[in-house]
Amino acid sequence: MAAVVAHGDLDGLASAAVIIAAFRKSKGIYPKLLIAQPYVLHRALLRLLSAPPRLVVITDVGVDEAVWPSVSRCLEDLVAKEVKILWIDHHIQTARASLDLAELGISLLYTSSGCASSIAREVFAPLTDDPSFYAKLARLGEIADNVAVGDRELMFLTDRLVAALSAPSSKEEFKAQLVRMWVEERKFINDEVVIKAEEFEKALALKLAEIKQRIVFEGERGLLVDARDIKLGGLAGHIASRLARERGKIAIVVFSPNEREVVATCRVPPDAEFNAVVELAPIAVDLGGGGGGLSRAAAVRVPSSSGDQLLKRLREALTR
Repeated sequence: MAAVVAHGDLDGLASAAVIIAAFRKSKGIYPKLLIAQPYVLHRALLRLLSAPPRLVVITDVGVDEAVWPSVSRCLEDLVAKEVKILWIDHHIQTARASLDLAELGISLLYTSSGCASSIAREVFAPLTDDPSFYAKLARLGEIADNVAVGDRELMFLTDRLVAALSAPSSKEEFKAQLVRMWVEERKFINDEVVIKAEEFEKALALKLAEIKQRIVFEGERGLLVDARDIKLGGLAGHIASRLARERGKIAIVVFSPNEREVVATCRVPPDAEFNAVVELAPIAVDLGGGGGGLSRAAAVRVPSSSGDQLLKRLREALTR
């Protein structure tokens, strides 16, 4: 028995599908698929402890410093049950935990120049029964994570899949079905993807009109949005990306996914000198939270009681 724990975006799911396809060819099995965000990775790992698989592959789920102690304990418990673990990632926080992972006996495949799908394309696609299809699928994950470009067809497929995965109604069940379609039917999109992509576009347009009324600061370098009183339904990253593209500035959207936490999502345009994860992560840690991401796309979370202080610190970061 094997399990794959994947991030729920296109990079994570595409890399998971390639890995699962390689398993099917070499072992004749379809690994169990779990989908997890970095801040709840420990919960996914706990679900595996009751019936430990022989092998766990974690793909595109970065280390979140705020929950790393819990994640580390779960990993240690799995290793104690003789579970082999392979971690595939491109987030610097995971690389910085590599010594801890090595002490636990966990293997790490890391890239700083690509993403999880880059590793899947280079390492695992050749091990599948259709290397061309899975290399193309992995390329979609790379395009979605802005580490590769593609022709018109690839850009269209990436756009539709990213939109569908971000639709308000796209839950874990849909994402798991999408991975199974890629593995068993070798189709990139279907009617449900098209419908959910249209749902996403409508939802994004409505939220963008509302969010632009919540800009609390805009300077030469960037803008800051306080959307704590708005339900964004998983659209925060897309809103920040759209604002960064439209304004040509760093865009940070602050929102409350629940009563306990406040989240800041940051997107950085290509020509801006601002490392999102380096700037935001220390602020979150100082305020009792955590998070992570990449140089041009990061997200952090803090206790709701620190929301006002988070906004103040983010504004200071944009004016330095």
